[in-house]
Parts: sequence; structure tokens; C-alpha cells
Amino acid sequence: MLNTLNNSIFSTADERGEFIAPGSSLRLWLIGGLFTVAAVAVMSRLAWVQTQLPADYLASLTTTTVEEELIPARDGRILADSMVLAADREKYVVQLHYRWLQKTADPGWMKLQIRQRLSREERRDSALLEKTRQQIRAERDASLQAVADSTNTSLTELTARCERIEQRVQRISDSVNRRLQGSAPNAEEEEETPGFLLRWASALRETLTTPPKREDLTHVPVKEEESWHTVLDEVSDAAAAQILEHPELFQGVRVVAEMRRTYPAHDLAGHLVGARTKPTDADRSLKDGVMVNQDTVRIGRFGVEKSYSHRLNGVPGVQQTVRDRRQRIVSSEVTRKPVSGRDVVLTIDVKLQTLAEQLLAESLGDAERTLLVPSVTEESMQHVESEFLSPPEPAHIPVGGSVVIMEADSGRIAVAASAPDFDLSMFTDGSEAQWKAVNGDTRQPFVSRCTSMALPPGSTFKIVTAIAGLQTGVLTPEMPFSCRGYLSNPDEHRCLIYRLDGRGHDTVKLRSAMAQSCNVYFFDAARRIGIGPLVQWTDRLGFGQETGIDLPFEQSGTVPSAGSASAGTANDAARLRFEREALGLGIGQSRLTVTPVQMARLLAFVSNGGWLVTPHIVSHEGTARQASDVDESPFRTKRRRVPGVTTETLTAIREGLLAAVEEPMGTGFKTVRLPGVTIAGKTGTAETAPGKPDHAWFVGYVPADDPRYVVVVVLEHGGSGSRAAGPIAKELVKSLLQRGLMN
Repeated sequence: MLNTLNNSIFSTADERGEFIAPGSSLRLWLIGGLFTVAAVAVMSRLAWVQTQLPADYLASLTTTTVEEELIPARDGRILADSMVLAADREKYVVQLHYRWLQKTADPGWMKLQIRQRLSREERRDSALLEKTRQQIRAERDASLQAVADSTNTSLTELTARCERIEQRVQRISDSVNRRLQGSAPNAEEEEETPGFLLRWASALRETLTTPPKREDLTHVPVKEEESWHTVLDEVSDAAAAQILEHPELFQGVRVVAEMRRTYPAHDLAGHLVGARTKPTDADRSLKDGVMVNQDTVRIGRFGVEKSYSHRLNGVPGVQQTVRDRRQRIVSSEVTRKPVSGRDVVLTIDVKLQTLAEQLLAESLGDAERTLLVPSVTEESMQHVESEFLSPPEPAHIPVGGSVVIMEADSGRIAVAASAPDFDLSMFTDGSEAQWKAVNGDTRQPFVSRCTSMALPPGSTFKIVTAIAGLQTGVLTPEMPFSCRGYLSNPDEHRCLIYRLDGRGHDTVKLRSAMAQSCNVYFFDAARRIGIGPLVQWTDRLGFGQETGIDLPFEQSGTVPSAGSASAGTANDAARLRFEREALGLGIGQSRLTVTPVQMARLLAFVSNGGWLVTPHIVSHEGTARQASDVDESPFRTKRRRVPGVTTETLTAIREGLLAAVEEPMGTGFKTVRLPGVTIAGKTGTAETAPGKPDHAWFVGYVPADDPRYVVVVVLEHGGSGSRAAGPIAKELVKSLLQRGLMN
């Protein structure tokens, strides 16, 4: 029987040995070892969390960031004759804290506000908690309404501005948080699914090492969410005072004082004064290790605002702000106080500058003619220089113009007028219509024609040709020359008198040739001088190079190159080309261009005894803090004597310039001569492109017997120098005489 005790299945031994053999202990050791390793890993991680992580968490909680912000400084003023041409004016802006302008209050901020108002026991009362929330929301709305009422701003407009600020800050926050959280895996990464073991190991590692997510820490705050934002760019003093005096009514609101550049004289001397504006994106840079921002530092764009920025610029202060990890302000301290810039005083005479600008505006048709009246009639022009022998030409409206009046000895600029002009206030609060009108003006009103307009000088350059001829021995003051009206060919190189009346100037000497502006006399002189010496004297007298005036963007003009003009090395074609170049240069044409300030320096050189002065627009006492700092030496400005020019040469030139205005044969007799003062000068009518009117010039100095002021007038495409530029010079000299500035 199978169930009997004698059955072999219950036998303790059989022929094969034990029925169930004892198992191996290796498996038990292996399993125990795995559990031990896992336990050690868990305990090690637990020990590390308990001993190391608290310090890291505490360090993270106490982490702060330090940022530095520039405090605006007042920039220096620009003055002239005690008139303020440019100055900073304090303006008040209204700023709201971001948490107070949000349409929906931030939960974290709301919780913080409640904690500050309610104790722990009170926060357990849900009804009181909700009542406090409603009260905070009501205070936010009331504060916004109070700002609107005090500043006469509609609540709708103010709310719209707050919404725009919130949208901008939200975009910044979203961008920052997206970068910190990382982008979603792309398609290729999703296709490469790891194996089971790798996924299990990754899940285990994440479980053991990743802390639980907390909703309030998923959003990383940016500093814009804990900062002040401007909602009103400028408010009245009364509104600012009301906000400052009643902080309990304006919670989350502050008033900040900023500097605004103003130009009280508007368009007076606009090209000289210049403008200073907020930096653009291209201008942003580090200044003293602090990022330049639009609200503190402004940049001079042109004029004195640019060339004297180093004196006008105030030194901004620095405010250091410490923020916690939530970008909330922990502390704020001023580490450097702002320092105001230094004032600058211009050398210009305000009344004379105003007169010059008015005369130019009348010439250009930008103002009604009240000062410039026709003083030359066809009958009165009989027996006067060749420019006046033609029938009255149609009136030319110049494209632009410039007037320069400068002290002959020192280079101090009394007038530097450029037309057309513009209102400097455009650069601070100009309307779109203003900018559209100025930018649409084809006459280029932003160009400073005193220093940046280079034109052919025409007959006014005959002064240089005469100096070169006298110094090289080609000319003498008493050497006669017979003018038949043309040089060699009746069809070219002629005097205007020949083109109009078929005759020449007959026998002339240097004095009468300059007075009557005889082209043929100077053609012959230039041909005998040669292009090489003529160009050398042109360079020596400062043409083709900057004068060094303390204004930016000065043009140097152009002077033809002498090249290889030697008769021994050049072929016949080259010699002919250089000869024609010399002929054109001799009467201020060819490829020669000059600026009005260069011509003013030339006339100063002739009148002051041979010194090339450096023109300047800023007075030396203008940058001094105290009267004792002023250098009162008469020739503080740099000037240099031109070597090789004799007194006899300068005397001969002065006699010719005096005859051009004071004698009936002179080109400026009818339009420039003024009773009561002797004027020396030279008119010029420079040819331009075919079909376009000539450029009108007048250059001179007064009084002729004791020169004090140099006067230069140029009208771009203005026509005849005598008819167009002469009357302007006459009115300016009349003003100098009436005001006693030449006594």
C-alpha cells in the first residue's frame, strides 16, 4: 500500500541518498548583500541630507544680489551774454510699484501683506482673512484713482498704461522662466526611448534625490516684478507735492525727480549750441562699471553739447540696491553722490547773432523782408564793376547761408549763424509733425554751414593768389597789366565785363585788379606762379585742413593736388592740365572748396599782421569755477605766424581790399560801403554746376584802419556776391557801429 509506513517514499534513505538536499547559502548572502548595499546607500543619502543640505538650503535662502543704479546729475548750462541757451530743468515723474499696478494681485504678495496686517491667531479667522484681502484690493484701486485725480489724468488712460507695463514685465518673466526650466524634448529625443532598466534606474534616482515640487517655487521672480515703473513721465509741481505730502493716500506710489534738457532760446544759435539726448541702444555702454540707462545719462549729439561734453556732463551718483532671492529689496544705499557739470559760456554776441539769423532767414525766404531792402538799382550801377554791368538778374533764393563774425586778433567768434535753422526743443519734446517737416526739408537744415559747408570761394580767393604772387616775385604792387577782357582765347578765361560789354579793364595794377575783381589779371598771375607754388601757399594759409575750431564735424575742404607739375618731368598734356588747374585755382574755382570759417581765418591773417588764429566759440572764463581761474592773457588762444609773408605784401593786399569797398570802382562800393566806418573786403561770385545759380560771397574786416572784426557772408546758390551777400554784410557792420562794438 502506498500509504503504509513501510512505503519507500517515507524512507529516510534510499539508494539515491537524501530525497531533498540542503540548499546553497550563496544566494542568501547575495540577497543580504544587496539589501545591505541598498540600506547603506539610503542611510548615506539620509545622513548627507541631514548634515549637508540644511546648510545649502540656508545659503540659498540667504543669497542676495547687488545691483547698482545711476543717480542723475545736473549737466552744466550753456550761456551767452547772460542768456541761458541750454540748461537742465528738474521734472517729476510718478512711479508705481509693480505689485500695486497689477490687475490681479500676486498671491505671494497678497499673503505677505496679510501677514504684515494680521497676527497668526487672526489669520485663522477665514472671514477676517477675506475682509483683509478685500481691503487691500480697495486700497490698490483707491491709490490708482488718487493718482489720476491729482495729476488730471483719466483713470482709463492710467489703467491702460499699467496694463502695458504689466504685459511687458510678464513677457520678461515668461522668457526668463522658460530658459530656466528648459525646453521640451524634441521629436528625436522622444523616439529614443530608454530601456526598462535605464528607466527604472532613472525613476529610482529621481525618487531618492529630487525634492517634492512646491507650487510657490515653480515661478522664478524677476527684478522687474519687485521694482518701480514710471506711469506718468512728467507731472506738475503741485501734483508732485500732493503725492509727497500724503503718502497714506498714495500707497505703492512714489515721485522721482529727473533732469530734463531744455533750450529756452529755441532756434537761436541752434547749430552752435547743439543737443543732448538720451542714449540709444547703440550708445549703451558701461560707465564706471555701471550700465548706462536712458533716465540718467544723456549724450551730446552736435555743437557745443558734443564738443564740450567732458565739461558739461555731470557725474552721476551710484545707488547700491541689495535684493533677496525673491528680488525683494533688502537694503538701498547711495555709495556715490552726484556731481553737477560745469557751465560753458559762448563767445557769441546774442543781439548780433539774432540779427545775422534774421538776415539769413529773409534771404532764404523763411521770413518777411524787413531788414534787407533793395539798395541797388539799375541806374545806380552805371560805371561800377563788371558784376553790376549786367541787367538786373532774377532774384535767386539761396539754398542755405552762413555768417561768421570773428575777432581778428584772438579768433573769438562773435557770430556763427547758419540757415536754414531748426528748433532745438524738438530733441526733447518735438512732435512727429515737427520732425517730419525738418527731415523733409531738402535744404539740409541740420548741416552747420559755418564749419561743415565747403564751397568754391570764387573771387574772394584772389587774396591768396595775390599773396602767392607777391611772395614769389611774380607780382609787385605797381606792376601794370593790360586787361583786354580775356587771357589768350576770346572764348575762355575771360572777365565778366568782356562777356557782357565786349571790353576789358584796360591797364590795372594789383590794387585796382582786386578792387574790380579782374579775372584776367589773376589768370595771368596764376599761370606765371604755377600750380606747385600756388598750392603750397594755399596749404600754408590753412586751406585743405581743419581750423581747429572747438565745434565737431568740421570739414577741411579740398585743395587741388600739385602732382608732378615740373616742366622737366611732365609731358605736354600734363603741363597743360596743370596750367589749366592753376588758372582755375587762381580765381577760386577748379576743385578748390573752402568753409566760411576758413575764409574768416584768412581775412584775420591779412588784418592782424600775419597771424593764423584758431577760431573758438567757447569763452575761456566760461569753464572757470572762480574768477581767479580765468586766464586773462590777450592771446590765450593758439595762433601761429605764417613764415615768409612780408609786411609789404600784407599792406598791398589791404590796400586792394579797401579799394574794393571804399572806391567807386570797387565791387562792394554800392552795396557794402557804409558812412562812418571804413570797410575792407572782397566780393565773390563762385560758379557752380551748369543750370544752377552761383554762390555769393563777401569777406572783409572792420574798421579797415584798425581791424577788429572779420565778417564773412556766404549764400549757397545765392547769385551775385555784391548783390546778395554784400547787403547782409552792410547791415551787420551797421549794427556793430551802432552798438559801439568797434570803439
